[in-house]
Amino acid sequence: MAFVALVMGYVVAQEAAPKPAPPAAPAAKPAGAAEVVIVWCSGSPDAPELPGVEAGPADVVTQATPATGNIKEVAEKLAKELEAKGHSTLVISVQDCRDPKPIMNAKALVLGSPDYLGLPPWQMVKFLDETYFRIFRSEAKLTGKVVAAYATTDRIQKTLADMLGGRVGGKAVDGAVIGRRTSAEDREAAIKGLAERIAAALAGGTEPAAPSKT
Repeated sequence: MAFVALVMGYVVAQEAAPKPAPPAAPAAKPAGAAEVVIVWCSGSPDAPELPGVEAGPADVVTQATPATGNIKEVAEKLAKELEAKGHSTLVISVQDCRDPKPIMNAKALVLGSPDYLGLPPWQMVKFLDETYFRIFRSEAKLTGKVVAAYATTDRIQKTLADMLGGRVGGKAVDGAVIGRRTSAEDREAAIKGLAERIAAALAGGTEPAAPSKT
């Protein structure tokens, strides 16, 4: 009887003991999260032209942005091309992209920037310092995400592409250079080509290379 009581007491104690929590389920992708986030930086087409040096002090800090073919317009057209291929997108300016979560929840990140005297504009630098650097410091970084960059010059495009690729684990695809002198026909072809390369990379296939510059 003593043995039976001992066994029963052990069983009761085991049943009363707290059960280990089940393993946590993998974090689900937030509902409505965009597959592709396109972060753009561009001036305003309404900005006044820079006055000559003889004008003295001026409040204008940049040259006027082209009304067509500017970085924002390219971002919007790129988004339409990707959406036509079945990919949801978020198009957002660098000024508004202060929360890194939409990028972390996306499958692809695209940056677009003009060239100001051989450098990205200060708004893009501010985004890189405040938002992108938080992603850079995170454990996940951009590992496995498709990344691409387009710009008005080859120099800025390569600078941004380098930041998105090897340093943070992104899967880089060939970007695009779309400048002031790019014809409307070449601009549309560049946008379509970039969309095709991003879509192919998202599908896990081999993306077509960007046309060589000749």
